Amino acid sequence: MFLKILLVVIIIYLLYRAFGGKIEIPKPKSKEQKEIEQNTLVECCKCSVYITRKEAKKKGECYYCEDCA
Repeated sequence: MFLKILLVVIIIYLLYRAFGGKIEIPKPKSKEQKEIEQNTLVECCKCSVYITRKEAKKKGECYYCEDCA
């Protein structure tokens, strides 16, 4: 039983090292950073109007304004 656990730990460690040895934990964003992201302008895929990210509707990779959504 001990050998199985040791083998699993070794495999996990080798996979960790194979992927660069870094596990990135997402850091919580500050209030200012969230506000900047919401006020960033994006372009509507249909009519090419610039709108804020907060007002835009996202479908897949594209952003749409309220008229085009």
